[in-house]
This record gives sequence, structure tokens and C-alpha cells, in this order.
Amino acid sequence: MSEENFDATESREGEQNENNPHKRKWRKKRKNFLSNAKKYAKKGQMGRGTQISEELYQYFVGILEAIKQGIEDTDEKQALVNNVLERSKDEELNIIGNQLGCRVIELLIPYSTPEDLERYIEVVNTDLRRLFSDNFCGYVLNSMLTVCSHRATDHLQIDNQQIEDEVPKKKRKKEKDCKYSEEHVKNCHEFVVKISKYVLNNLEDFVWEPNTNYMVRTVLKCLSGINLLPGEKPKVNLFKEPILQNKGIPPHQSDVKYRNVPEDFTEIVKEFGNRLSLWPQFKDLPFENMTSAMLQVLLFALKNADKTITKHIIKKLLNESFAPDDWVPEGDDGKKDDEKDSKDDINGEENGDNTSSSNLPPVFQSEAAVRLLEAALFVAKKKMYTQIYAKCFINRLSQLATVKTLNFTVQRLIDNCQIKEEFEPMFDELCPKYEEIMSCGNTGVLVALAKACHRLKSKQSQFVQHLEAVLKCTEDADQKYFSVLCLRLQPLDKVDVSKLSEEYFIHIHGSIILQTILDFQRPTKAVSSLLSLSGEELMVVLSDAKGCHVADALCTGQFVGVKSRDKLVKKLKGYYQKLALSQHGSRAFEQIFDASSPEQQVAIMTELSDKSNLLNGSQYGRIIATKYDLNTFKLSQKAWEKARKKAKKNEE
Repeated sequence: MSEENFDATESREGEQNENNPHKRKWRKKRKNFLSNAKKYAKKGQMGRGTQISEELYQYFVGILEAIKQGIEDTDEKQALVNNVLERSKDEELNIIGNQLGCRVIELLIPYSTPEDLERYIEVVNTDLRRLFSDNFCGYVLNSMLTVCSHRATDHLQIDNQQIEDEVPKKKRKKEKDCKYSEEHVKNCHEFVVKISKYVLNNLEDFVWEPNTNYMVRTVLKCLSGINLLPGEKPKVNLFKEPILQNKGIPPHQSDVKYRNVPEDFTEIVKEFGNRLSLWPQFKDLPFENMTSAMLQVLLFALKNADKTITKHIIKKLLNESFAPDDWVPEGDDGKKDDEKDSKDDINGEENGDNTSSSNLPPVFQSEAAVRLLEAALFVAKKKMYTQIYAKCFINRLSQLATVKTLNFTVQRLIDNCQIKEEFEPMFDELCPKYEEIMSCGNTGVLVALAKACHRLKSKQSQFVQHLEAVLKCTEDADQKYFSVLCLRLQPLDKVDVSKLSEEYFIHIHGSIILQTILDFQRPTKAVSSLLSLSGEELMVVLSDAKGCHVADALCTGQFVGVKSRDKLVKKLKGYYQKLALSQHGSRAFEQIFDASSPEQQVAIMTELSDKSNLLNGSQYGRIIATKYDLNTFKLSQKAWEKARKKAKKNEE
């Protein structure tokens, strides 16, 4: 199954629902694995797959319950892992072939001791072919492969990224102390190489089966040092560990981080690329979900391994699959209605898109191929990027941007544009379509344009002008509503301006666009329209989950003047306590307070201290009172100021 494809599609549908308050969200109810496991036991079925004893089955159910509740103590967690893996001794193959057993082992392998992991490696090596095709064993194999690749390469990683930037490559010392012995690192390295070569030797068979295809992708990720692919969410272990970093790669960001890997890993990745590109059926691979997902991972893997092979494969895909040289746009004349209805749902009228796909290259007729095209845009170098743009997108952007599914591809095209002269014709082609883009809900395209204007320092004033036009606030008297209309992404004639002080829906894309405009070189219109709001209206914006981030851009924007920030602080006088009491308002409060002058900070603290009991009685207010030491301020303003100065010096 194409995990990358379906994850991306799922997140996109969720994004569209979130941005449309009138569209009811429908989500399939997730099955609870643990409750299902208990139901199986009551029926006398000890899970699917290989059979294990009832005693062992109930033991694993209890372990899953303990994991789900969360174990905070590190020693207690390690003791649980050691006990379970010890309990599985001599029954490893039977356990990982069982539905419940494989789930438990998959979760615990990342925390296993070197001895336990090596024992599982020995067991797995005895019967690779059977385990690879097994529905449940594959999960454990994937987990083991990931763990082994990390342990085999941990000593190659550099702790401090700043050192990596400052120290020349020749003088870099990549070796560092490793918490695992050299022998264990060697065993992990050998396991990764063995599994990878086994997959490579059986590639012709493995590509077409869901279980083994997923293993091919895992192998490519491990060999190339990929942590997360764009749009991929990290897999959360049931130990409830907080994910403080690597939450996933956010939209409109094209930088993928790789781990350092040894040369023999890289050589195997190259071999994968060379072998796949020689397949006679290579040109058909992009149009199937499973094979498209594998090629997506391959492109990202090759980017870190060999630029020449990457370029060769993208060029081959472009010329043979995406927009073949023998492809000619078809006319609408002579097309039967039933043929149009049978078109793929991707551009069909079922999605509310009346755009004909007959003049679009073959890549846009298949969702699987579209996802692969997006991956190619991520990894392509400038010249290759230009070729993709010329063959697939030029003079078609306005059409693609208004199609429900294809607008995401337009966003990826704009996100990865690095040349100002190439971006400008894209911008000009999309300008007349702003109103249509907004009306069909594809507002992510506007976000991508705003981000590109900021990144490339181009067309910034034109973007604001066109946005004003579509929001219908170009008149001098209406420009004060620009920021609110932008936040709501609604034109002036659809907004009741007399109710701006009441709660209303803020569009997530509208908030991002406004934040980006505040980072433009001339954010005057956005700043002045925000500061023309009353304190109560600003409260509505800053207390909202999406609106509170506007405070970040206002307080940290490079081109937002000091006088504007001073005016913001004064506008909110009398509302700081309300801000501090709300979940999202307290976040905006921190940004505003930190950007204030010492005199303004004293005034804000004075306002808070008048009714400090309210703050201490609220969850979020208590956090603010503690962070800014409200109790000390109430006792002695001078002592508080002295403590603040000392803390500031320590930070510097």
C-alpha cells in the first residue's frame, strides 16, 4: 500500500475541510487495536497469524495496556522492555508471526539491549524469504532495520550543526563516542547491508507485493539516511514520548535533512537506481500507487547518494512518463459525453471541477503520478526544474490551480522555485485567477505565492495589490479592513464590519498570508490596518488559535517599525489580563511582552498585578504569572526590574 500517497491525500483533505467551516468533517472511526485483541481472546482466537498460547497472549495484552497508559520512568521502561524480550526467548519466530506478538515486539525493539537485538537478528537471518512475505513479520523486520541503521550510523553524526557549518569538510571529525560497542555497531551494519542486498537481488518480485514493496522503501530510507519525507508524519511510539523535534516537514518547506551514512550504503542506493531505470516497464511505474510511492522514496534517497543518477531518472520520467515526446494535446471536439464521464476522478466533475484535462500531460491524469511529479520537483536541480516547468506546467498553471487535487502540485512547483526570473511569469499567470482560486477553496496556492514573494524578494507589492482587489478593499476608506479580510479570506461585501469585535472564523491560510505580508519589505498596509483595529477587535484576533501567530510577525518582523510595536502595546492597554487568561491569547501575550520596552513591561505588569488572583486561578494565567514572576513584582518593583536585567545579561 502506498503509505506516502495516502498520508498526503488524507492530510490534504483534512486541510481543505479545516479551511471550509461550512463543510462537515467526516472521518472513518479508527479501530482500537487493543480492544480488538481482547475481543479475539474472548472468542478463543489468539490473534491472526501463527498461534501462541493463551497465557502469552494475555501477557502481551497486559503489556500493551501498560505501554498505552504511559511509563515516564526510564528505568521502569527499560525493565519492561528487557522482561518482555526475555520472555520471548526461543519463541521469537512464533511471536513475530502473530498479530498481537508482532505489534508488541515492533514497539519494543527500538529500546532493546544490544544482546536482545542481536538475538533477533540471528533468528530473522534463518528464514528471510518466508518472513518477508509474512503479513505480520514484515512490521518487525522494518522496525529492526530502522533501529540497526541508526545504531550503525550514530557514530557518524555530528551533534552540533553549527560546527558542521563552520568547520571545513576536510577538517571535520565525524567520529564520536558511541554508546554501543564496536562489535554491536558492526553487527547492525552487516544486518542492514545483508537485508538491503537481499531486497536488491529480489527487486523484480518485491516491487509488486504490498508487504515487500514497503520493505523496499524502508531499505532505501535507511541506506540514504532519510528521517522524514516531505508530508510524512513521524510514527509515534505508544510509550507516549513527547515529540519535541522532527514533527514532520511543514508545507512550503523544501529542505529535507539526511543522516550521515557510510559509503557502502550509498553504493547500494545507486545500484537500486541503476537497476530500476533499466526496467522495460519503468515508464509505467509512476501510474500505480505502490510503485509510485517506491519511486518517490528512491528519488529522495538518490538525492543524497548521486546527483547524476537522480538527474538521469528524473529526465527519464519526464520524457517517457510525465510528458512523453510523442504526447499531443487532444481537442475537445468529437469527444463523447460518456468518455468524459469516465475520466479519472482527479479532474472530474464529481469534485466540482469542470476543467477539461484533455490538454494536460499524462502525468496529471493519475494521482499516483502527480505525487511522483511533486517528489521530482523537490529533488530536481535548477536546470532540471526548468525542464519540468517547461514540459508540464507552462501556460497551464491557472488551469491546474483551480483543480481540487492538482492545486497542491502547483504549490510544490512554486515552493521549489529558486530563480526570481522563473517565478515572475508564474506569478503573472496566476494573478488573474485569485478570485477563482479563493472561491474553489484552493487558497494554499496563495500561501505558496506569498511565501515565494518573500523568499525571492520579488512581486511583493503586486501580491498585496492583487489581494486587495480580490478582497474588495482597494478604496482608501476600506483599506483599514485589509488585515481582517485577509485573516478571514472573504471579500468586504460578505463581511459585517460592525461585528468585528465578536468571535469569527479565521482561515488558517489567511493567517499565514498575513504573517508573510508582515515579513515583506514594505508591510505598511498590513501593519496600519491591524493597528486601526480597536483593542477589543485585536483581542478577538490574538485570542484565536490561528490569529495568535500574527503577534509573532508583528513583534519580530524585520521591517515592522518600533513605533508600530509601541502603538500595538498601547492599543492593548486594559486587555492584557484577558489575553493572559486565554490559551492562545497567553501565547500572543508572551510575544508582545518580550518585544516591549522596559517601561512598557512595567506598565503591563502593573495591569496584571491589580487582579493577580484571577491569573493564579487560571491554568494559562498561572503560567504567565510564574514566567514573569508576578509575585516578586507585587512585593518590589525594583527587585523585579533588577532580576529581569540580570536574566537578560545571562541570556546574552
